[in-house]
Amino acid sequence: MKRLVIWTMLVACLAMIFSPLQAAAKSNVKVMVDGHVVELDVPATIKEGRTLVPVRGVFELLGLDVAWNQQQRTAEITGDNNLVKLTLGNQTAVVNGETAQLDVPVSMVDNRLLIPLRFVAEQFEYGVDWNQASRTVHVTSAPGVVVQDVEEFLRAALEADLNSYSADMKLWQVMNVDGEELVMDMEMKMDVVMDPIGFYQYMAMTMEELGGESIVSEAYLTEEGYYVSEMGQWIKYDDDMVEEILQLSQMQMDPMYQYELLLDYAENVSVIENKDTYVMSFSITGSGFNELLNELLGGMDLGIPEEELEMIGLLFENFDISISTTFDKETLFPISQQMTSELEVSIEDETMHLTQKVDGTYSNFNEIEKITIPQEVIDSAISFEDYIGQWDLEEEVYDEAS
Repeated sequence: MKRLVIWTMLVACLAMIFSPLQAAAKSNVKVMVDGHVVELDVPATIKEGRTLVPVRGVFELLGLDVAWNQQQRTAEITGDNNLVKLTLGNQTAVVNGETAQLDVPVSMVDNRLLIPLRFVAEQFEYGVDWNQASRTVHVTSAPGVVVQDVEEFLRAALEADLNSYSADMKLWQVMNVDGEELVMDMEMKMDVVMDPIGFYQYMAMTMEELGGESIVSEAYLTEEGYYVSEMGQWIKYDDDMVEEILQLSQMQMDPMYQYELLLDYAENVSVIENKDTYVMSFSITGSGFNELLNELLGGMDLGIPEEELEMIGLLFENFDISISTTFDKETLFPISQQMTSELEVSIEDETMHLTQKVDGTYSNFNEIEKITIPQEVIDSAISFEDYIGQWDLEEEVYDEAS
């Protein structure tokens, strides 16, 4: 049973890290604007070496106006006194009244006009960069500029004096197992202190298959103990488990530690400097995640056989995650985070496809001095052994009734 609990904590910590955001399009071409993944109703595609995107999905996000003339089958994109006209089927565009040649013609897929991303972006002086390894297009809007020395930025961010904060995260998850779909929405709020270590967590989970009702849970973790509420009952976990849980929680609780460790295994790291913020983005694929998992678990005595840990790594071979974090330019504290992940696992004859998206915000920096477990929680809590005993008793009653 102890191993089951540790497994549960491990999954919870990993879920918070790697679902603290929507999967890549089926074409495996991703578009990011200022470090944020763009959700497209029609996937971006590559044609003759050029990336084509839906006209509205990217350019409206950049603050440009997009209008469609149905009679002329022409899209007009305006902004900063510039006007670009693109007509379906044409391999020419009209830029401020002058004709310009396109490398590929404007096309249409699923009633969505697809236009060359680089050509249009560069007309409005936006930066465009293609990363072949991750098949990702990075668009940088003015006045954002690419930070050349990422390591220097990261060192400065890691030295930021952040000891406590509040987090508000919303998670959306879709699990598909051989055509059967399970959809979950989760809201989580946390107050976190790194020294003395502790957190309070509120979580509400809603699943369509459960009639849309929310399942609410709370938790306190300090060096004095770990308390969790289940269906209104507070449970105190064994003292000898607290140290292991604290180890597993360290990465979940300290965002700076997350970045330092994650970036050792990250790919396609970029930092964009804007007027008031920095936006850092990177991705991790299955092999990198497997190495990260070994790093996380290598020094922990979880009571899990080595062969089982290796099996976990194999499960994440087809894992793809993209992370984007916005930092306050003055304090270098993280103020928001986006994360998307996609996982596909095949076990025997079943294939599970898991897509997650999380939007998170951080606040109350260094305003929380200490996490204190309320006395009423301590007084009303039952031991973990008693809690498990209740389950065993219910099973025995069920077996007798059967």
